[in-house]
Parts: sequence; structure tokens; C-alpha cells
Amino acid sequence: MTGLFQRLPEGLFAPLSSPNKTVYWDLLLRLHDQFFGPDAMPPDGDGFLQRSVTLEIERFITDTDWTQEGEEEQNTPLNVRANIIYRRLVSSGWLREDRIGVKNYVSMPTTVQKFLEILRQFAEEGPQIIAGKVQLIHNQLEQVLADPARQASGFHEAANQARQLINTLSATTMRVREAIDLLSAQETTAAFVRTFFDNYIGQLYIRDYHELRTENHPLRNRGRIISIALTLRDDLAKRETMVSYYKSSFRCSSMEEAEERFERDVGRFLMFKDIDRHLDRLNASVDQATARAMAYLHYKVRTQDKLDRLLSVSIDRFKDATGDEVTAMGILSGHLLAESRLPPIQKRSGPMSRSAISKPRMTIEQIAQVRLKKLMKLHREVSPANVTAYLEKCFGQNFKVSSDDMQISGIHDFCVFVQVMRLALLSRKHTGLGRKTHPMLYALKDYRFDFIEGKVTDNEYLCVPKFQVTRRTVGVNHAS
Repeated sequence: MTGLFQRLPEGLFAPLSSPNKTVYWDLLLRLHDQFFGPDAMPPDGDGFLQRSVTLEIERFITDTDWTQEGEEEQNTPLNVRANIIYRRLVSSGWLREDRIGVKNYVSMPTTVQKFLEILRQFAEEGPQIIAGKVQLIHNQLEQVLADPARQASGFHEAANQARQLINTLSATTMRVREAIDLLSAQETTAAFVRTFFDNYIGQLYIRDYHELRTENHPLRNRGRIISIALTLRDDLAKRETMVSYYKSSFRCSSMEEAEERFERDVGRFLMFKDIDRHLDRLNASVDQATARAMAYLHYKVRTQDKLDRLLSVSIDRFKDATGDEVTAMGILSGHLLAESRLPPIQKRSGPMSRSAISKPRMTIEQIAQVRLKKLMKLHREVSPANVTAYLEKCFGQNFKVSSDDMQISGIHDFCVFVQVMRLALLSRKHTGLGRKTHPMLYALKDYRFDFIEGKVTDNEYLCVPKFQVTRRTVGVNHAS
């Protein structure tokens, strides 16, 4: 496996570890947005001229507080400072300089550009929206289940999104605990409130946190996500299609390696089984942090910061006051400290009860409709095993059968007949090695499909070009 430092230039982190690391980071983002990012205007010809980049660095220096370091002196001219910074970015690998003719052109290497975008996403990542990610995963899996051959590419991406989603929930729980320590370190009420709303609420909370366990949240589809992943893993035809895609797309050296990759992605979807445990941990951490914050705020509201000093000043003035001044102070009658003056006891409310996601109960009619739809889908499903069974029924004691002799006794036979005709068409288009590499033809490699030129099969349901199927091997069960 390739390491991080084998893919990145050796001195890439040098500017980000200097005294001006924060300013260097802002400069890299500015150059990326201005020249190399997806929103930047593409360059004319061979790239951006060196002078265009150094001019942008000069404008950046004038707008920021840049600490003198290294070769720079206090009175170094602006253009010289910009060129020193430019040379450091080139030598560290952030920028690439190519000389064409008498001009120098500047670009950002592709690997470095992608690494910068990942760092930027990490730095600017805010509160997550779980609903959108779950909906994308669910929709992608539905498409893969409907057509594994064409949509297999989306399975791997959806698996990565599922893994990132679970990591987000797990990481948010830890960030809540870190926020508790950060809140406890604040000394004043103003700093506590500012930290609470800036760090705890604004940057850490999941935006749709309060909707995670509701019936309208896409997370309710987690059972369907698990079911689709298991279907793609356990259905032999779909599994073979998915593994074939993994082998060709990821350049696997063997089918075992492709199956291992496929199983790893299936396991990422099965992580949704533990999502309730992650949500319970997150709820417990959020409740603890919120309770501690509210207790602190209640304490500060009920006990003002300067209460002790104000009481001392009032007592001293009361002791030194004359008779007229005592009347002006407005002392209430009765005891200064008594049980009647204490505030009433406030009963603490219990924890909020959370209702579980309820499963709707279907009526007898709905159950019958669901079973009917499943039966209809089963009759229309065509797999290599279905084609083999149909052909063997048509062969009888023979080793060759034409489309004229294929009987259609129901919807399932009709669908299989159309599939066999399609295989004959594919066989005519893919000759030689193409037949061995095509997934549909390879699954039925024991049979040969051929069209008969100039003849037509006209049965009770279809009028199609005549074709025939020949059994390549004759085993014990096929002996005449």
C-alpha cells in the first residue's frame, strides 16, 4: 500500500510549520481560488505566468500581517518578498514551475491540489445533515438492486458514504465530550455563553439532530438499506455481476480479491445495524453537555458575579448611617434571613421520553397486494438458472432446439424466451473472445446461441427472427 509521504512532495508541510503557518494557509487557499480551483478561470495557452502569481502574492501581503522570517529583512521591497514566498512554495512542492521558451508558467500538481481540497474540507466542515446522506445511500442502492450490471459503480461510492456517515455519528459523540471540557474551562459568564453558542451549537451539532428518530427522517430506511445489501450479496446472479464489476474496475488479480473488496463494502452497509447504539451514545453525551451548560447558566443568573462585594458595601453603609439615612435605605420589615424569604423548591423535570419508530401494520388486502406484486416480479425475473431450466425442458432428449420448438406456457416462459432471443443477438455481436468476456454469455457458456438467416419464428405471441440453441456439453443427465 502506498504511504502518504510517497505520494506527496517531501517538503510540502514546511510552509505550514513555519511562524507564518496561518498566513501561508490563507495564501494557499487564495491562490487555489484565484488560479487553480474549480471556480477559477482556466488559463490561456500553457498556464499562468509567474508574474500573475507573484502579483497576487504581493496583494495578499499588503492585506495581511506577515511576520519577517528566513531571508527576509525589515525593509525588503514588496516584490522581492513576494518572489521569496513564491520560491518557497515552488521548492516545497505546492506549486510547479515550467519554463516554455523564455517564459515561466505556474501550475499546481494534481495530487497536491486534491490534498489541499481535502484539508480545506476538513477545516471548513460544519454541522452535518444526516438526512441527505442517508437518502443518497438509499437511492443509490435501489438503483443498483434494479440494474446491477449498469449501476454497480455506484455501490462502492455508496459504501464509502455509509462508512463516513457512521464515522460522523461516532466522532460527534467524542466532540460533545471535548466541548464539555472546553465549556468547563471558561471563567466568565460572557465567555461561557459565547463558547456555548459558537463551538457547541454552531459548529458541532448535527443540523437535523432532533429529527433523527422521527418517522419522516430518511434514517427510517436503514432496514431497507441492509436488506438490499444482503440481497446483492446472497443472490448468486447479482453477486456474480457485482464481483465481475469489482474485478474489472479495481484491476483485481483474481476473483478472490474482487470478492474480498465486495464483501468489505457490503460490511459497510451492515454497519447500519448498530446505528441505534451510536444514536443512544450521542443522545447521552448531548444531554449531559446541555444539562451542565444549563446548570451553569442558572447558577450565574441566580448568583450575580459581584453579589458578595455588594452585600459587604451595603452592610458597612447601614452600620454607619444615621436615622434619616436608614429610613431612606428602605429596609423591609421582618427577619433579613428566614425560611419565608427562601425561594420555593423547584422540582426537576424528568428526562424527555423518546418514542421509538413505530412499524405500520398492514391490512389483509395490503398483505395480499404485496404478495401478488412479489409473485408478479418473481414470474418476470430471468436469471441464468431460469434460462438453463427452460432450455433443458425444451431440449428433452435432443442437444439442439430452434425457436419454433420452444413452447411458451406462461408469463415466465415468455420472459425467458425473450431473454434467449436477446442472448442469440448478443452472441452474433460478440464473437470469439467477446463471448467469453461478456457476463450474460459467460454465465451460459454451456450453450451456443445462433440466428438462422432469412427465417422467422411466428408463434402465438411473437414474430421474431428464427434462432437455435445448441448444448455444448453432453453430460450424464443429457444422454440420449
